[in-house]
Amino acid sequence: MLKTRSLPLFLLFFAVMISGCGDSSPTGPDPFGARAIPEHMLPFVEEAVTAGNLFAFDLYAELKDGEGNRFFSPYSISSALSMTYAGAAGITEEEMARVLHVPNNPSQWHPAVGALQNSLNRGIALGGYELSIANRLWAQEGYPFLESFFAIMQDCYDAGVALINFALDPEAARLIINEWVADQTQDKIQDLISPPLSGDTRLVLVNAIYFKGTWLTQFDPELTTDRSFRITADESVTVPMMMLKETEFNYVQTDDVSILEMPYDGEDLSMIVLLPEEVDALTELEDALTLARVESWLASMYKTTLNVILPKFEMTSEFLLNEVLARMGMPSAFGNADFSNMTGARDLFISAVIHKAFVNVNEEGTEAAAATAVIMLETCMGNSFVANHPFIFLIRDNVTGSILFMGRVSDPSA
Repeated sequence: MLKTRSLPLFLLFFAVMISGCGDSSPTGPDPFGARAIPEHMLPFVEEAVTAGNLFAFDLYAELKDGEGNRFFSPYSISSALSMTYAGAAGITEEEMARVLHVPNNPSQWHPAVGALQNSLNRGIALGGYELSIANRLWAQEGYPFLESFFAIMQDCYDAGVALINFALDPEAARLIINEWVADQTQDKIQDLISPPLSGDTRLVLVNAIYFKGTWLTQFDPELTTDRSFRITADESVTVPMMMLKETEFNYVQTDDVSILEMPYDGEDLSMIVLLPEEVDALTELEDALTLARVESWLASMYKTTLNVILPKFEMTSEFLLNEVLARMGMPSAFGNADFSNMTGARDLFISAVIHKAFVNVNEEGTEAAAATAVIMLETCMGNSFVANHPFIFLIRDNVTGSILFMGRVSDPSA
């Protein structure tokens, strides 16, 4: 089965038909049919993938400042915001559309996002990896939400709605939401919502994503040894470094950066490692990082045999994204908001967008999870590739080109 080498082109499977936002499972002997995008939805899903990947690099540009490791799921964040966007109107709708890179003709946006989610969720049928995406809403009992809004949530995002009484017991509501997130992420994301919920909360929209994949070519644990990882030109730490000898990978090297693709079993997903040539050049790489540049690098990759040395690392990152998203161009959502397509009135605003992500990279493979909550209140308020210095990494679905996770490793011992 051919795989694409550039974002966001699609592997064209035989088509299956859908109606509305959902789609039926394909039939036939081809196991890769499980990932099929219906033919009539392909151009719209391609637009959604491109939009999501542009959002990923926009968000990385906002989160890269400061020291230390970073890890997040742009897919999870954009999915949660996309659900919220379905209820926006007026200037809030316009701002969110620009931030999410919604196409000029947005009529197929929610069906396309749903078709992409369905394709990703069916990937587990191929074996070799686990990937699951889930959405859910918790709505205040008795609050006048529009059935049309809930219908989009169910039909396009497979997001069920649970009625709950935030006003009576917001702490019980918080615990229920956090328990659902932990269950969806194999307990890797705990206490997503850690501050107390307000009794004025009227809606919480949550996306959760979980991935576990084994390397197509696994590292031998016996070859893992403590080695030096250079944090800066003058500072090093000693960390466990994994090694693969003389293994074939897709790879390309420019004057400034080396790019390595490490596929997971099944080859539907890969880790892409972007290693600057100079130890102190990560900031320069980050400042110049764009989707177009990454697409160009991926398109120019070739197969070659390499020795690969990569650190083992594990990290958990947490973000409150209110100020970041406001800077990116959607300030009204957090203040003078218009979410009248949720309730018919301008009575809700976003009080918090919370994101938490976990990743563990070891000899066997990678485990990653993330969750995003949008909380809404009622208005009243060379021949070797040696990653021994800071690098950027992505976890990418090769079938659709969608960037599911993104991060950097500045200090694997942290």
